[in-house]
Order: sequence, then C-alpha cells, then structure tokens
Amino acid sequence: MTLTNQTSLQSKLIIYLGLFFLFQLAMSSAYAANHSRKENELLVTPKRCVALRKGQTCYQQVTFKWHQEELGDYCLVELSELRNVECWTQVNNAEFSFDFQSDSTRHYALRKSKQNNNIATVIITVSWVFESSKRPKSRWKLF
Repeated sequence: MTLTNQTSLQSKLIIYLGLFFLFQLAMSSAYAANHSRKENELLVTPKRCVALRKGQTCYQQVTFKWHQEELGDYCLVELSELRNVECWTQVNNAEFSFDFQSDSTRHYALRKSKQNNNIATVIITVSWVFESSKRPKSRWKLF
C-alpha cells in the first residue's frame, strides 16, 4: 500500500468517526430533550383500578410522583370531594403512595397550598371485569 493510499484511508476513517460522534451527540441531545422532567409534572401509577363487577369498590396501591420548577407548599387534592390527600412544605418534588379505594373514576390535582387553581391533573380510572351478575336478583321467593 502506498503512502498516498494510507493517508487517504486515514482521512476517510477520521471523517467517518467524526460523523459518527456527531450523530451520537445529536441523538443523545434529542433523547435528553424528550425525556427530561417537564414543568408541572404529576404522574400516577397505575392509572387504572379493576374491580370484579360493576359497582364494586376497587382496591389498589397507587403512587403519585410530581415535580415543579420552584420550591413551595403543594397539596395533592382529590377533586370530587375537594379533599387534600397529602400536603408538602418547601419542596419542588415528591413521591406519595396510598391505598386507593373507590367504585368510580377519580380525578386528582396538584395545587399550591391555599389556592384553588390546578397546576397538574391525573385520572385514576375504575373499570370492571363483569358488567353485572348474570342472574337477575329476585325480590320474592316461592318457599
């Protein structure tokens, strides 16, 4: 192999490696932008609670995670009853687990303490396996 061919091969290798590293840098930046924490974030897992029959209470351990840009006093509020589930003082993120018990879908919101506007909301959907009992309930007996 001649000196000119070796130099040409080395130049191509340097160019390909440079392009590869630029591609990797661009991909990691795009990934970081799409997977970074969002402002006003409130997440719940799991998002669905399944009962056996329609109308039955569903029982499930759920976990709320939230993040805010600024430190402050925040409360997690159950919206149908406007009940504070949990409150935090001078924080900008938290994780909270509790035993969810309901026969209907519930809406939750993160609010600044002593304020009524929702910063972020989530829904825990209650669904069921069976619509109702196959046999109709009789109201009287023959015997």
